[in-house]
Amino acid sequence: MRVDLDGLLLVFTGGGLGALARWITSEWVQERVSGSLFPWGTLAVNVAGSFLLGFIMGAALLHGAFTRDERLFAATGFAGAFTTFSTFMYETLVLLGEVSPTLALANLAVSIIFGLTAAYVGYVVAGLVYG
Repeated sequence: MRVDLDGLLLVFTGGGLGALARWITSEWVQERVSGSLFPWGTLAVNVAGSFLLGFIMGAALLHGAFTRDERLFAATGFAGAFTTFSTFMYETLVLLGEVSPTLALANLAVSIIFGLTAAYVGYVVAGLVYG
């Protein structure tokens, strides 16, 4: 693999910004539902990130709306770091073992259904915006 320094820097910068945005957004959402054992903050960033990635890739694939560099920054870097599969899995594990198997299953189901729906809606919206 040839090292693409420009691409590396775009993913690195987008990823750093996405990680910061994830932390701020997740904390902000979770504070709004203080006392809840359900990981609403993680759900919020994963659904929003799924929409964002669906929008970016829909616009790119359907209408050529984003350059390769813009996709590296926004999709691979920002959206990739903004969403958090590892946190989702860990929080589901905690719910399963320490809180409630029912909440763990609800977290899995809601995250998958809402995330997939958000990605699809983002893809469709991109088609409407750029179509």
